Amino acid sequence: MLTKEQLTGMWVAVPTVWDENGNFNEKVFRENIAMLVDAGANGLYITGTTGEFYAMDLDEFKIITNVFLDETAGKIPVQVGTNCFNTRDTIRQIRYARDKGADAVQFCFPSWMEMPQEHYDQFIIDIYQAVPDIALIHYNTIRTKKLFHGRDYVRLIPHIPTLIGSKAAMSLDDFMELVVYAPELNHFVGETKFALASRWGAKGMYTSWFMMNPDFFHDYYEKCINNDPQAIEISKRLIKWHKEGPGQLSKKGYRDPTIDKAYIVMAGWLPGNRYTRKPYMPITDEEFEQLKRTTEKFMPEFLSYKS
Repeated sequence: MLTKEQLTGMWVAVPTVWDENGNFNEKVFRENIAMLVDAGANGLYITGTTGEFYAMDLDEFKIITNVFLDETAGKIPVQVGTNCFNTRDTIRQIRYARDKGADAVQFCFPSWMEMPQEHYDQFIIDIYQAVPDIALIHYNTIRTKKLFHGRDYVRLIPHIPTLIGSKAAMSLDDFMELVVYAPELNHFVGETKFALASRWGAKGMYTSWFMMNPDFFHDYYEKCINNDPQAIEISKRLIKWHKEGPGQLSKKGYRDPTIDKAYIVMAGWLPGNRYTRKPYMPITDEEFEQLKRTTEKFMPEFLSYKS
């Protein structure tokens, strides 16, 4: 079971690889995992948003989980995303991940409809009581129509000893409130926020950008945790690149897996393609070339990595 001491550093979101017919491409998926392990990621996780959890059925979830845990066994700490629309199916996936040897699972709230506050609390209590022997990390995102704040975690921490961290997909203000009220958990943020959030106690970052240039992000991470002033300057560059490049794609309606897979193809050192499961579609060739030009302008390091 994953410990808080292990839940630090750069944890990379591994995309699920499909072929041109929408079928799971096990060979390339394994190659990506092996190369990310060799590149020095602190941990890997699958079947989150980047992993297109919403686009696979239970049988596919099991196959992809089996391949992932087989390829990473004994090499690197891992998490499996267990994100469903109800408590029963969430528990079913958590049990499967535990039984197959996952170190931890990352879960989010069921997202189709809002609930009263106490029902969110009960959801986490229920999954802990059903599977009390695996570490839990909460994917805390507004996409589920509910953000948990520090005082929310304070209510639950005494009752859920296996809850060890959160993926805080939120503003810096909300993140700082988490750290103030719930410092017992290891809170992670994204790439651009880490330079500041690390000074407030962030334990690491969940990242897909690592897949463009691992060396760059190892250097950035070290600068952040050592309070090097250059970390802030790098963060500013990342923000500008994101606003001018990926941010423009987000305004058109593209989201994580579509853009993350474009990063892999653009960087060129990991095998992969831009196929996503319908109805979500890849960015167009024209949009891809524009993203590449913007990256060449603002973050040329993302196009220069050699494994």
